[in-house]
Amino acid sequence: MTTIDPPARRIPRGLSIAELDAVVDAHLRAELREDLHAVLSTLSTDIRHDVIGAPAPAIGHEQVAGFYTSLWNDLAVEEMVPVRRLHGPDFVVDEVLVTAKAVGNPFGMAGNGRTVRFRLVHVFEVDGDRIVRETAALDMPAIQRQLS
Repeated sequence: MTTIDPPARRIPRGLSIAELDAVVDAHLRAELREDLHAVLSTLSTDIRHDVIGAPAPAIGHEQVAGFYTSLWNDLAVEEMVPVRRLHGPDFVVDEVLVTAKAVGNPFGMAGNGRTVRFRLVHVFEVDGDRIVRETAALDMPAIQRQLS
């Protein structure tokens, strides 16, 4: 009987915590500055950006640029206070408390310039010095309570 070796698996090289944090922190700083060029420079060209509850993920720089432009027109983030951050070989789970001014109609609700505070959890998948997938979960019930 002949045995066949299984195909070689690609094992990610793994990044150090400092390398992962550098990529994620650069991305979050660019978001806070509303610097679209800097945000996109932290993302792979085939980025998959998924906000839980949205109809579909944004894929690629053009769609992601549209997402951020719309977000910043509706919600001016003033502060993201770190709560906790977990690391894997090629991913970061980042939880923050967000304070933002609802300047437009965030998530389809009239903001009327009100301040909102909510939890935000990101999962960033990183390959080298770029984010290849970003998944975001916002505390929508908290946002809805504050804007209703």
